[in-house]
Amino acid sequence: MTEPRPASVIVGTYNDASIIETTLAALAVQSLSDFELVLADDGSDQDHAPILAKWAPRFARGIQHITQEKSGFRKARVLNRAVLAARFDPLIVMDMDCLPHRDFVRNHVAYVEPGTAITGRRTHVSREIVPSPEKILESGLGFGPASLVRIWLSGKARIIEHGFVSPILYESHNLRLHGSNFSVCRKDILAVNGWNEEFEGWGDEDSDLGLRLQHSGVRIRNLRNKVIPFH
Repeated sequence: MTEPRPASVIVGTYNDASIIETTLAALAVQSLSDFELVLADDGSDQDHAPILAKWAPRFARGIQHITQEKSGFRKARVLNRAVLAARFDPLIVMDMDCLPHRDFVRNHVAYVEPGTAITGRRTHVSREIVPSPEKILESGLGFGPASLVRIWLSGKARIIEHGFVSPILYESHNLRLHGSNFSVCRKDILAVNGWNEEFEGWGDEDSDLGLRLQHSGVRIRNLRNKVIPFH
């Protein structure tokens, strides 16, 4: 594990401003706060400026909003632009509808290093049980192990086994890169030219990136019970 250092958290976004605000709240209460946010916006037609202006003061390193003209699904292109705009290393990549566990950034920063990328899974929760941004600021997400079991029993959560941080047995042998939850050092992603922008339309752009990283010599570690988002 490496010592904490500033990071750039890149969040893939498109419309749905209410989810973005909830995600910003979860990022604002991270146990490690030394990071900038870079929103990689694939041409939203909603105006996110008021939300970003409201939340920017809560982030010591600020928020960058990288956007592009809407022309179909071009997430790969805007993510590459976000990588170039990011000011810090390592890079942590997530999606706007993934609420990070309190230790999400801390654990990514602790384990990612040159030559090693970190990825993880997601626990799925019903949108109706997600706390409001104000509640998250006050007391966090509230998705502890006991509450996850209760939510699962009520049929409002899935894959809860990936929803808690564990000191043991936290690593999986599944080395597929999950684009909604991974971190990498700048030199490693630039060495493979980032995402392949020929992927237009929803597809396997993240799996393709993971394979190219591995072929370039980068090791992928799946720390399913260390780096945890709730989708």
